[in-house]
Amino acid sequence: MEAIKSFSIAEQVYDILKGEVMKGAYAPGEKIAEQDVADRLRVSRSPVREAIRRLSNEGMIDYFPNRGAYIKQYTSKDVLNSFEVRLLLETYAIAHPDPALREALSPEIDGLVQEIWTAEREESDALDVRVHEMSIRMSGNDALMNLYRLLYSQISTFRTISVLEDSMLNMAKRSHEALLRSIQENNISRAIRVITKHLKESEEQVLRYYTG
Repeated sequence: MEAIKSFSIAEQVYDILKGEVMKGAYAPGEKIAEQDVADRLRVSRSPVREAIRRLSNEGMIDYFPNRGAYIKQYTSKDVLNSFEVRLLLETYAIAHPDPALREALSPEIDGLVQEIWTAEREESDALDVRVHEMSIRMSGNDALMNLYRLLYSQISTFRTISVLEDSMLNMAKRSHEALLRSIQENNISRAIRVITKHLKESEEQVLRYYTG
């Protein structure tokens, strides 16, 4: 990797490390070695330490004084609680759309639906974020979006686990298209049914992973 060359080194280190954690580059419970990260990114340990502190505050990693930072290990209860809160946020947003925003964002929804079926597998994580954030954006509620993004960052590894199998990925694509079209058509009841079923299926897949 090329050395980071920018005034905002700390911000770049944070973005890189956060992206790696979200994509599952580290195993649950794995220790994040500050010096190894610093050497790999060709920076001092200071911005790495700052990034770790921020990720700890966001709940993505666990930091223990005198022991270091570790990738968060989720329990079955953590999974259930996270999906419950996520469902509450998404269904609330779906039930409280801004009509003007729905109309303005309709062309973008058309584009997302096309991408759902043409995107490569490695692009699916970023696309998943855009699809699920669409319902939040449609509400026009910035406070809700901030809460949702924080939660999504914390449980981002769930996304990778829930689509390990091709059958689950295809199921997610169908659910995403149905969700977007229901939102676009202002079919609130159908959109809520779709998102509820979709997140329940994802939750069950993640629980199977954590309970073995």
